[in-house]
Amino acid sequence: MPSAAKTTEFDRGPFRRLSDSEILLFVARTLRPLFDDGETSAVVAKLQGLQDILDRQDGIVADLPDGPGKDRIGETVAHAKELVAQIAELLAGAAQKSSAAGTAASP
Repeated sequence: MPSAAKTTEFDRGPFRRLSDSEILLFVARTLRPLFDDGETSAVVAKLQGLQDILDRQDGIVADLPDGPGKDRIGETVAHAKELVAQIAELLAGAAQKSSAAGTAASP
């Protein structure tokens, strides 16, 4: 009996880690429809809630015993806080542009 050749359903190349800018772009594009629907305050509140959680994580990390794990976790939390801040800035800028365009279009 001839053996069937193994083929994958998806013929992809090796896995590639996304850059921070690609992740930011994806998240900003994912959240943008929420701003278009007038749900700006809800998105901002959710981002603020996420920022609050990350701030609490900073306190937890500070209480951990010193070691390489603590350093990695601290760096990860700090990086996540930076990304959340950048997302908030991107979305706030998009909302300002959208409202400015709406103001300019109305007589």
